[in-house]
Amino acid sequence: MKQGIYKVLKSKTWDACWLILGIILVMASSYYSYSGTFDLLLVTSFIGGILGMVIVLLFANQYGKTASGLGVVGAIFDTFNNFRYGLLGNVFVGIYCAALYAKGFLTMGKEIEVTKVTKSNLYISAIIALVGSVVLYFYGGTILPADAPMWVIVFNVLVFLVQVISQYLMVEGKAISWIGWILANFINLALQIYVVVQGNSPTAMIYLSMTIMFQLNSIKAAILWYGYGEE
Repeated sequence: MKQGIYKVLKSKTWDACWLILGIILVMASSYYSYSGTFDLLLVTSFIGGILGMVIVLLFANQYGKTASGLGVVGAIFDTFNNFRYGLLGNVFVGIYCAALYAKGFLTMGKEIEVTKVTKSNLYISAIIALVGSVVLYFYGGTILPADAPMWVIVFNVLVFLVQVISQYLMVEGKAISWIGWILANFINLALQIYVVVQGNSPTAMIYLSMTIMFQLNSIKAAILWYGYGEE
C-alpha cells in the first residue's frame, strides 16, 4: 500500500495531470479578471501563477537548482505584481523569497538532499517569525483583510508566519517544511471557504480549487521527502 502510494505520486502521469489542471485554474482566474482591454498586470499575474505551479511541483520532486532558479524568476514576478497592486507587505515577502531562492540556486545540487532540522534552523526560523511579525505590524494593512472578523485576521497572521518559515525550511532541504505548507494550506482553505460563503468574489471558487491543488502537492512532497513507501 505504502509503495503503491509512493509510485503514484512519483509518476509523471500524476505530475502531468496536476500541472494541467493547475494551469487550467490559473487560466480561468485570468479570464474572470479580464476587463476587455490589455492589462500588463493581468499578463504578469498569469505568468506568475503558472510559474508558481511549476516551481512547487519541481520542489516536491526535489529538483533543487532548477526549482530555485525558476523560483527567483517567479519571486520577481510576484514582487512586481504586489508592487503594482500596492501590497507593500507582500513586496517585502517577494524580495525575501527571491533571496532565499537565489541562495538555493547557488548552494543546492541538481537534486535536493533532505536533511534533519538543526538548532541553527530553529534559531533562524524564530528570527524570521520575529521579523515577519514586525512586517505585519507596520505593513499589515497591505497584507491583512480590512473589516474582517477577528478569526479571519488571526488566521491570516498565522498563515503568513507559517508560510515564511516553511519557505526558508524548504530551501534548506528540510522535510518538515512541507508539514508547514500543509498546515498553511488548511488555514487557507478555511479562509477561502469564508470568501466563497460571503459571495463577494467571482473568482473565489477558483482560488479555493487552487488551494486544494497546492495542498495535494504539499502532501505529495511530504510523502516523497520523508520517503514514505520508498523501496
